[in-house]
Amino acid sequence: MTNSVQPHAPSSVIHKIRELFNLRNDTDEAGTIESIKKNVEFKSANAWTLIFAIFVASVGLNVNSAAVIIGAMLISPLMGPIVGAGLALGINDNNLMKKSLRNLAIAMMISILTSTVYFLLSPLSEAQSELLARTQPTFYDVLIAFFGGATGIVASSRRERGNAIAGVAIATALMPPLCTAGYGLANGNWKYFLGAIYLFTINSIFIGLSTFIFVRYLKFKKVQWINQETETRINRWVTIVATIVIIPSLVMAWALLSESRFSSRAKLFVKEQIQFPGTFVVGQELKYRFSGSKLQVNLVGHIITETEVAHLKEKIKFYGLDKTELDIQQYTPEQTKDLSQDIIGASTEMKLKVSELQFQVENFKKNHELEISLEKELKIITPALHQVLLSDDGTAAWLQWKDRPTSADRKKVEEFIKVRLSLADLKVSHVRQL
Repeated sequence: MTNSVQPHAPSSVIHKIRELFNLRNDTDEAGTIESIKKNVEFKSANAWTLIFAIFVASVGLNVNSAAVIIGAMLISPLMGPIVGAGLALGINDNNLMKKSLRNLAIAMMISILTSTVYFLLSPLSEAQSELLARTQPTFYDVLIAFFGGATGIVASSRRERGNAIAGVAIATALMPPLCTAGYGLANGNWKYFLGAIYLFTINSIFIGLSTFIFVRYLKFKKVQWINQETETRINRWVTIVATIVIIPSLVMAWALLSESRFSSRAKLFVKEQIQFPGTFVVGQELKYRFSGSKLQVNLVGHIITETEVAHLKEKIKFYGLDKTELDIQQYTPEQTKDLSQDIIGASTEMKLKVSELQFQVENFKKNHELEISLEKELKIITPALHQVLLSDDGTAAWLQWKDRPTSADRKKVEEFIKVRLSLADLKVSHVRQL
């Protein structure tokens, strides 16, 4: 019996893949257009809903509550005019385009005015992390807006519409940038205002762009047919506008990545290289600049020599920090006690820093004294132990051995140190002396 050959198997697989990703079979064109046009309308109820939602989002940003901000985004009617503009561009509907842009402009003005009034009246003026996150948009925000908009138009164009729209409203986050712009106006901070408006522009343009692309892909019936030259000119302008908007976000994303890389390398350098007996790192300050960054390290304890400092400045280059200035600030425990007397006329911020430094020094002294005491006690139990190190928060201990300890020795000292420190859940690690 001979095996039958199936020459059409590959084409069958390709056909199934095409069917899997085919969006046109289940498209509800008429229902989608009607639904989008309905959401473009900006009547009295939508205006009041927007005002209330802006107040809710502003409170969420003010008190740094992500849950409140998400709730506000779910009830916001801001996305309607943006999707409407993308649809209008895709089907050549000039009237719908004018209505969408007009309603979007009205919604923006209402949102910024409402949030400005709120932040002018709010007793809380400090910018929280949720608010700061909307002031420096990057290329990642472009991706979120584009794929969020794509999800929205694909989900809403189905005959059986899913529940993806709520998720799109949360992911693309149209309201928080406008609230942040209001905060910037209320506090006279133009950097925050412009950064927030730029983020809103990114979201609006790329939600609209994804809608335009998928409307064209799904071949929605055009309201008005235009010649090929005009069609090409429209596509060219869409590309130009998208490119102009995306370029600053790419620069910001690159800067964010560079700063993150600098921060991680600087912290690794401090952790691995600034280790001297009787000297402790009590603080570090990172200042990233494209032209040249600065790493300031505050040390307390025995003063390290100029030769050792120079050696550190050479080593820092091996961590990819060639343009980084290393500034070592050294204090003895006695100096930290007298430091506050030298800055009586200094700022409150400086005084707080000194107080924090003194507190850290006291903690380090207590920790170091406890380590020495434990070493003496444990060496009576097992002379093979070399050194004991405790974490700053007292939740972990590192035991350094001269030789590899036996399991019995390890168990014995672990039980002793846990009882001695009254910490049954103390994490104990064992290392060999180098």
